[in-house]
Amino acid sequence: MKPRINRRCLVAGLLALPVSGVVVAALPLGMGRSSGGKWFGAAATFLRPSGPVLSRADGQIIENLDIYAAQGNGITVLHQGVVVRSCRIRHAMGRGVYAQGAAGIRLEDLDIDHIGVPPSGTGLSQNHNNIELESCPDTIIIRVRASHGSSNVYVVNCPGTQMSFLELHDARGPFPRGQNVQFNRSPDTSLQEFSAENGPTSWTEDNISVFHSDRCAVRHGLVSYNNSPTGAGVMLEGSFNCLVEDVDAVQQGNGAFSAVPQDDVGSGGCSFNRCRIRDTYNGPRDGREAPTSNGLSFHIRISEGAEKHSVRDCCVYALANPGNIIWETAAVNAGWSIERKAFDPKPPLRIAFDWQ
Repeated sequence: MKPRINRRCLVAGLLALPVSGVVVAALPLGMGRSSGGKWFGAAATFLRPSGPVLSRADGQIIENLDIYAAQGNGITVLHQGVVVRSCRIRHAMGRGVYAQGAAGIRLEDLDIDHIGVPPSGTGLSQNHNNIELESCPDTIIIRVRASHGSSNVYVVNCPGTQMSFLELHDARGPFPRGQNVQFNRSPDTSLQEFSAENGPTSWTEDNISVFHSDRCAVRHGLVSYNNSPTGAGVMLEGSFNCLVEDVDAVQQGNGAFSAVPQDDVGSGGCSFNRCRIRDTYNGPRDGREAPTSNGLSFHIRISEGAEKHSVRDCCVYALANPGNIIWETAAVNAGWSIERKAFDPKPPLRIAFDWQ
């Protein structure tokens, strides 16, 4: 099997920044609660209709808005310590939330939908992400549902970002986007308690991408469905000492879990613990070519001299190519364990908001 092709590039550019409809309040942040298997956030019984919003001060709170943006971004944040919470955002030709240089931004209890996509297949622009953050260290993203974005969450140069309770659907691309979540040059970032679901209408690359981002963690989640010939379920690319733990991958083709160098950026010391794979495919899908890896499950490589990766207590079931489990074993620590056994995948996350 040939190594997967390099298919990454960086996005650049900033859309025009629309303004209007800013709400400032000083209510305490909700900590969330569970009921009947659903997660609820802070109370927000009334959402005020709004056009696009632009932040105006450090520490501002933008909340309780029902935002429609026919052009540009739904919310643009250019200040530090801003809180965006309890908002519904529909955007057609820009980003849902775009932030630049906004250290300490907090995004909480948001429902974001890119409504400018066709019924199925690739989106119209790589820049129509639901959340896009640039140079925003120490971001917190919690309780967010995002659908139909070029990528649903894309963070660049945002070290220390923490994401949890994300319900993500139908990433649309086009290349190089197509991820439910991508960390790009954002070390020490974490994603946990999430579901990343695609389907026949999607146009995916990797479901979850950790790109040039060391010491990141992806925990307790579900990645479902991929139709890219080169995309993986969880991809650690050009990244060192990352952790993927208790994640289920279903309906994958080119590799459910992957840790590899990228061009001259190395890879090593990553761990896959209790990761599970089932119901893979190994043929053309949704008008796209067959997986380039011939239905591989684990794609593991290291750079010269790097620490080997670890694979512990993982399992596989109902594989399209049951003989193509792991490559290369020379890049994996001795004692790796992958068991063949039936299992039921984790249920997808479903978030309910008090204002629905």
